[in-house]
Amino acid sequence: MVIGPGRGESAANEAHHTPDGVDDRTAATLTIAGRTASAALAVVDPGPDDTVLIGGAAGGVGVFAVQLARIAGARVIGTGSATSSDFLRDLGAEPVAYGDGLADRVRALAPGGVTAAIDLHGTETVHAARELGVPDGRICTIAAQVDGVPTANGANAAPGALEEIARLVAAGRLRVPIAASFPVEQIRRAAELQADRHVHGKVVIDL
Repeated sequence: MVIGPGRGESAANEAHHTPDGVDDRTAATLTIAGRTASAALAVVDPGPDDTVLIGGAAGGVGVFAVQLARIAGARVIGTGSATSSDFLRDLGAEPVAYGDGLADRVRALAPGGVTAAIDLHGTETVHAARELGVPDGRICTIAAQVDGVPTANGANAAPGALEEIARLVAAGRLRVPIAASFPVEQIRRAAELQADRHVHGKVVIDL
């Protein structure tokens, strides 16, 4: 299989062979979601001294962001629904429910403070992070724009990011949960599932 870039990726003629040790379905998720997570992590630059709040942590990009932040040594708090708690713990995040009062719940979970944040869904995590004292330069969004807060997408990923993620997957250090797969004839159903905030992991179309 050859992995090519999706919309917003760096080069229309770019292609990568599926690395050894990575199956085709997993490889298909890396180009957009993996690169986007890598680009967002590069903005906030987490390390062992950081506690990172990740909004939408159980989603397609979130599964990469959580694990990459953990690999960097950071503590991760991930927002999600009540049904996603066990899933987030399995990824290495400490779950917290999204919605009204998010900042207070995070403050109770991390009384020592949050030092960085990534919002993968909208702006709720941005506002909670600001309330918790995180500077704008260490907050990143991918799905919305907030004045003063950096944004990221797959096209911003550093050269070699895709290959590094593939190496981590092949080495067993990074898991890619596949929530569901659909034949191309059911692409509408797949899109509806992907739009559901309660989906855990990636949705794949088989061509």
